Amino acid sequence: MPSIVSAGRGSREPGVVTLMYYVRVSEGCKKTIIKGTLEMTSVSDEGQAKTVSLGIACLFIAWATLCTVSSKQVMGDVVDNSNFLFFLQGVVAIVVLRGLAGVGVVDKEVVSFDVRNEPKNMAIAISYGVNVACGLCSLYYVNLPAFGALKRLTIITCWLGEYFIFPTPHTFRCIPSLLLLMAGTLVAGWHDLEFSPLGYFFGVASSAGQGVAFVLSKTLQGPPSDKPYSLHTVLHVVYFNSLVSTAMMLCVITFTGWDDLLKPGKQHLTAWDATQLLSNTLLILLLNIVIFLDCTMNTPLTHAVAGNLKAAATTLSGILVFGTAINFLGGIGLLLNLVGGMWYSWVRIAAPREPHKKEDDAEPV
Repeated sequence: MPSIVSAGRGSREPGVVTLMYYVRVSEGCKKTIIKGTLEMTSVSDEGQAKTVSLGIACLFIAWATLCTVSSKQVMGDVVDNSNFLFFLQGVVAIVVLRGLAGVGVVDKEVVSFDVRNEPKNMAIAISYGVNVACGLCSLYYVNLPAFGALKRLTIITCWLGEYFIFPTPHTFRCIPSLLLLMAGTLVAGWHDLEFSPLGYFFGVASSAGQGVAFVLSKTLQGPPSDKPYSLHTVLHVVYFNSLVSTAMMLCVITFTGWDDLLKPGKQHLTAWDATQLLSNTLLILLLNIVIFLDCTMNTPLTHAVAGNLKAAATTLSGILVFGTAINFLGGIGLLLNLVGGMWYSWVRIAAPREPHKKEDDAEPV
């Protein structure tokens, strides 16, 4: 019969009160004492942390929408090969981060690279690279409202990962919202006036890659609360991902050929073309930093909600900025897709949460 033998208050860090407890478990003649800790956040510091987290999430929504519009504009005016654009984005990220490390703005460990010691980052980088590469390919073929609807399918990949790897009592409550989300995507695609099979295929593949990267980061790296926030770590992950994705795109472009990278009729880049490309690559670098900051400082649930709002903003920007034509049934499909995504977020928010608890190794007595 388990019994608490002692409990006490440990050292108090800013905003966190740590309670230590010891539980005696008797099994026949053997007695074992399990010690553990229970962390609680003070109300005032928790409110301040939520404000910062909300700010990062809002920044992610706005910046991601801006980058999506920018990439669509660049591929419409300058670049005719999405893989080439992804390659340039990776090269600029590497050059900028190495330059900052060279002048001492960031630590030189940020630009370190050792595949043997970082298999977890390698798996995440490959998945994230597939996500971005397929996402740019999809964005080349489909309009922004359709792209936003397709990217919401990331939720389904994340839900499948949760179901098979770390199911919770609330997993099955999400099924109705996921069915509505998928139905909305099918209706929107069936009545899409600019439907492209390749665009929809790459959009689904991008969502799958993003979901796999999310599941891998959650499964292999552990919960965010176990790893304190570190800008150094975020920059290192961005650099690592940029190296892997650039190498991937270099192989792809070499295999497919270096011809026809620019729009037909363009023999060279004008000053405006170069400005658009440089602006886009710098925007994407900052977006990657914001994404990993959001994943580090916020819970996966908050990131999922922010992703839904970003997809809604992408749909709206496609209509307002590019004047995308949508018929009535296509609009109904997009609306169902949006409602399904927000319903999913609401179900996850309404789920009761348990306090973070850590148990140490048992100590026989």
